[in-house]
Amino acid sequence: MTARDQVELRTPPNSAEAEQSVLGGLLLDNGAFDRIGDLLEPRDFYRSEHRAIFETIAQLIETSKPADVVTVYERLQRAGRAEDCGGMEYLEALARSVPSAANARRYAEIVREHAEARAVIAAVDEAAAIAWTAETSPADKRDRIGAVLARLEGRAVGKEPRAIGDLVAARLDHYSALAEGTEAPGIPTGLPTLDRALGGGLKPGKLVVLGARPTVGKTSLAGQVSGTVASGGHATLILSQEMTAGELVDRFIANTAGVHLGALTSGRLEDADWGSLSSGAERLAASALFVDDSPALNLQQIRAKARQVRRRHGLALVVVDYLQLCSSAAPTERRHHQIEAISRGLKQLAKELAACVIVLSQLGRASLDRPDSEPEMSDLKESGAIEEDADVVLLLHPTGRHEADGSALMLLKLAKNRQGRRGRIALAFDGRLQRWAESESDVSRRRGKGDE
Repeated sequence: MTARDQVELRTPPNSAEAEQSVLGGLLLDNGAFDRIGDLLEPRDFYRSEHRAIFETIAQLIETSKPADVVTVYERLQRAGRAEDCGGMEYLEALARSVPSAANARRYAEIVREHAEARAVIAAVDEAAAIAWTAETSPADKRDRIGAVLARLEGRAVGKEPRAIGDLVAARLDHYSALAEGTEAPGIPTGLPTLDRALGGGLKPGKLVVLGARPTVGKTSLAGQVSGTVASGGHATLILSQEMTAGELVDRFIANTAGVHLGALTSGRLEDADWGSLSSGAERLAASALFVDDSPALNLQQIRAKARQVRRRHGLALVVVDYLQLCSSAAPTERRHHQIEAISRGLKQLAKELAACVIVLSQLGRASLDRPDSEPEMSDLKESGAIEEDADVVLLLHPTGRHEADGSALMLLKLAKNRQGRRGRIALAFDGRLQRWAESESDVSRRRGKGDE
């Protein structure tokens, strides 16, 4: 046997075990699809029956239907493909092939790696066949081989660039819908001045950073904005890595019901509070708000939780509280580089999900050493990449003054606003009710000792 014959008899790279493990994991736990859905396509599977089974599972999950042995078999049978895929017996074997879906992401990565290796081999073989063709000129061969390699590159790059004419046409339709009122320019935050500065409210694909020193109120402000968005029917996910879900609910109910937070947490409620508490809790329960209080989330976990909510309910807003509590998939790297990767990943997530992402951030120690002076973007803790990745940077700062009703006067500074003007917004914060409102007080910059 010649060397060329041996090459032709080689089996293309694949792992039947990894493919079976991916499918078995999905049949056991449909939620695993949120961890691998961005990684695999049916064409990535080497075996044709695996391609058909994965495609069927994906169709069921993406239409919010359960994908188990019975439902997948029934869907394959209707398509006339059940027996080609091994029937019910093979589906049951797949479900038994893995103990859980815990490692589904790694199995999916193996399947993808083999698929990319096969694509390279196929492209090289096609290019070689073109090169051996006697009827065409060298220039024509170069062009055809270039096209083959371009297709290979396109697989890695993803979607191809679009003509500006197509983009312009789509934007003209968007402008028309805005003018006619059939489409909103953004999702209102409940703070009109902020909405105007943001061009109509929170927008899909944008990363908003809300920075403040500890205990200033950034969680409370983000919570009120989340509640406003969710009460408007826009699905909102809060990933609270510092507070428990119960503590967040306490704040939401105080804000919604108008009952003092201290009375709620201590149980010292007046008779008159119960009616407000009941109606406020009812309104809160009816909102499209989802809370997860898992600690130390990494980027992959954040993405999976967001995709899970989006698949079932749609998703308009994700709030991450807060950035410095996130963990990294590369724990040996310097924390500075870890934060850079997480910040960059959150911006990518906003674009991928077409949702707004608000990430809370602590300020660095230098800002704590000058508590009387206003924070600046350079105070964002651990990485300048945060301000680079963000579309909007909001910095919250107590002025040390109070309104007539006792509310604390706070400055919300738009330190960065990629598609609008920077500015300063006066807010009044009633800590007893966890409520924020716009104020007419003057918060123009005043020079203090820390600003000299």
